[in-house]
Amino acid sequence: MKCIIQKHQDSYRKFFFLSISAFLLYAWPADLKSQAVLGAREMAMGQATTALPNSSWSIFSNPAMMPGNQSSVSFFGVRYYGLSEITDIAAAAIYATSVGVIGAGVHRYGYNLFNESRLRLGYKNAAAGFHYGLVMNYSHVAQGGEYGSAGALGVDLGVAAPILPELWIAAKAVNINQPVYGSRNGEELPRNLSLGFSYYLTDIALFSGEVFKDVRFPIAYRGGIEVQIVGGLTGRAGMTTSPQTFTAGFGYAGSLWRTSVAVQRHENSILGYSPAVDFSINW
Repeated sequence: MKCIIQKHQDSYRKFFFLSISAFLLYAWPADLKSQAVLGAREMAMGQATTALPNSSWSIFSNPAMMPGNQSSVSFFGVRYYGLSEITDIAAAAIYATSVGVIGAGVHRYGYNLFNESRLRLGYKNAAAGFHYGLVMNYSHVAQGGEYGSAGALGVDLGVAAPILPELWIAAKAVNINQPVYGSRNGEELPRNLSLGFSYYLTDIALFSGEVFKDVRFPIAYRGGIEVQIVGGLTGRAGMTTSPQTFTAGFGYAGSLWRTSVAVQRHENSILGYSPAVDFSINW
């Protein structure tokens, strides 16, 4: 009898979780898709990354902003709304050479009933102060049961330029070749455009902002600020619209490594907080 009761309890828990997951995935499809922007620093600054300098995660945001003065290997994780099944994990590597910057990234979102994976390979170079980058992105989605899986290859482009030593202007376009998953349902991969800037307000403060437009959703505005507190310790805060989110976090940079933590608060109180952390080794 005890085993039967336990079995029923497990079934109820499973049904409850699946119901909540379905509600979240379909009620807020734009919010719960895997992050287009990865990195705890990037998340804490309101995802305003199009023109964000010195980002180890530019391979996932704007390849034209990949740092050309150092190489790095980075790891990232974020848990949405406290649910382990709705999680992003990623790794990125940037290698600076004499003929440009090479970047690579791997990313997985979801759990066994639904997951999305991405493999990215990018290149960035600069000429006469003009920076340009390209990324080849292979996306693969898999669903549990007999629903199968599908993949597609996309192309992202980015450009950037330092108008002043303290001011960057940049733009990027995602999936410009309009890729689709498989031949049966013809589901298009997300396509978006963004225009952004970053500005060093002082020697210790950086502001980043952008205008972001996904072809399926309303225009969104993103902004964030980063302030050096003491030594290698920095504080960050940001916000986005459509949907409205508020973010904050801290980071610490050593001579050969750096780490950041962030938390995102959704405008809908049901969704709550999403914590994130990343770690990078640079040389």
